[in-house]
Amino acid sequence: MAKTLSLTGKNVKSFSGWLKKFSSIEKSLLIEIDIINQCFKAKSYNEEKSVVKYSQISFNEAGFLPTKAEQIIIRMGIYDVVRVMKSLDHFSSGEFDFNIQYDEVLDGNNEKNLAATSILLKNSSLKMKIVPSSLKVFNFISDDLFRNTIAHTDPLTIFDLSTATIDRINSLCDLDREYKFLEFLVKDKKVFVKGQAFELDIADNGDEKALISVYKEQFSKIDGEFYSVQFGEDKLVFESKDTETTTVLSMVVKDEKYEDVGTEF
Repeated sequence: MAKTLSLTGKNVKSFSGWLKKFSSIEKSLLIEIDIINQCFKAKSYNEEKSVVKYSQISFNEAGFLPTKAEQIIIRMGIYDVVRVMKSLDHFSSGEFDFNIQYDEVLDGNNEKNLAATSILLKNSSLKMKIVPSSLKVFNFISDDLFRNTIAHTDPLTIFDLSTATIDRINSLCDLDREYKFLEFLVKDKKVFVKGQAFELDIADNGDEKALISVYKEQFSKIDGEFYSVQFGEDKLVFESKDTETTTVLSMVVKDEKYEDVGTEF
């Protein structure tokens, strides 16, 4: 029998900003509403699985009051992230109810999970319905799979990357737009980022020589935050120090076919 989870929201701009993290990677998104840990969390990836992003945000930080509801996790499939963000804009002032009707359903692996079947946003003057997507259209990534496989690497070096440096790299990429690739390389005990027309010194770490190529389009999915970056043999793992966000970029093999080496899951 279907049940309803009711959350009270007020000033949910941070929640919209959190959703925006994923909108540039994929239109749809599978969100976990974690009552046990009082947070929202999600993982998204592009078609090639060469960019995988994980992030979570607490109810309180997202603008929702904590709840004493049953200690469960509900999966909520969103077909169009941007549409949900625009819907939330209509509830930017004052309190509103975020009601999620949920039931036990089968996912794409024919396993039973609690999933949102209906979503209703309402305040004293407006009601808006959102129809959730079926769990069967999503490839669910567990926390263990993400941490122990997708984001796991034995780093050759670790370096910090600031918001200002990310902005500078993107600006240089825009001037070098004819070239698709961005190379991260370690040499002379420094870390460099290289395009076709530029080479930028970004850190002093690193003893071993190393090289990873990614698409500039992959790097554009990195949010403007402060990161600790793990430079692995076949991936770059960006762990934000500002939010609970981790983004993994898999290397590109620059042969005649420009092959992506995406994550298998």
